[in-house]
Amino acid sequence: MKENIFIKRNKIYWNELEEHIHLFSKNSISRISSEKIERFLYLFRSASHHLAYARTHYPKSKLEKYLNTLVGNAHHHLYTVKKNPWYDFKNYILRDFPNALRKHQLFILSSFLVFLFGAIISFIMVIYDSTNSLYFLPKNIIDTIDYSFKNRQWDYPLMSSIIMINNITVSLKAFVYGLFLGIGTIYILFINGCILGSLTGLVYLNGDLLKYTSLILPHGIIELTAIFIAGGAGLLLGKGLLIPGKYKRLDYLIKSGKEGVRLLLGCIIFLIIAAIIEGFFTPLDISPVIKLGFAGFTLLGLILYMVFLKSSK
Repeated sequence: MKENIFIKRNKIYWNELEEHIHLFSKNSISRISSEKIERFLYLFRSASHHLAYARTHYPKSKLEKYLNTLVGNAHHHLYTVKKNPWYDFKNYILRDFPNALRKHQLFILSSFLVFLFGAIISFIMVIYDSTNSLYFLPKNIIDTIDYSFKNRQWDYPLMSSIIMINNITVSLKAFVYGLFLGIGTIYILFINGCILGSLTGLVYLNGDLLKYTSLILPHGIIELTAIFIAGGAGLLLGKGLLIPGKYKRLDYLIKSGKEGVRLLLGCIIFLIIAAIIEGFFTPLDISPVIKLGFAGFTLLGLILYMVFLKSSK
């Protein structure tokens, strides 16, 4: 390709990059839209490729010097973009995490099915004989269950923080125990399913199921979804050990671990939201119908987020 043709074809992109450099020079990164930032990164990469081409085909030319200066000026602003935590966080929430959920949806679904299997088994066992609940719940816990759900002393901030720490711990275990060939993750999911199923069975036999579900579902839909995702990440880790495919086992384990951590970070955000709901909204003395309506809203929100949020290019 002749130099003048090369210039004519790409000059428009270099001019646009100069405009972005000028924009970055005059404004703080927080005032620049994410679309312009992504465009800047694209133009920078393109100009870098053009510089490499010019150095190969037109060494020591005016074009090479121009592109070298242009890329150097753009490079100065590149680290400003990369170090913007808000941009990275927003990019993760709006693109990376939803994409990871869709990519690993089979592992997340498998995690849900293991949990559901445990819940169904324990529920049926307790319905058949309530004493079977002792297999899944400590007797001192069973003896203190208030099936009317009226006596609730609640320190909102304290309970919210306790709940959040407990749920994050369960999710971390579901992920890390995947190192035991995925069996540890399956165990954690199954046991937690059994606990919920047996408790539900006891309430079904002795208490107000409507009020019970209104206390479980407002935060539970987000909370359980996060645990299923963490379980999916753990199963992904187990797969990295069991079925490395064409990769070396250690290399594939590292690769699976990185993808699992990407899922786990989103789980923690979900669990923080669930803990706030459970600590501040769930205990409110309002109609169970309102709480169940709120639960339906959270379910709809999760579906829209995980299924319909478009990935950015």
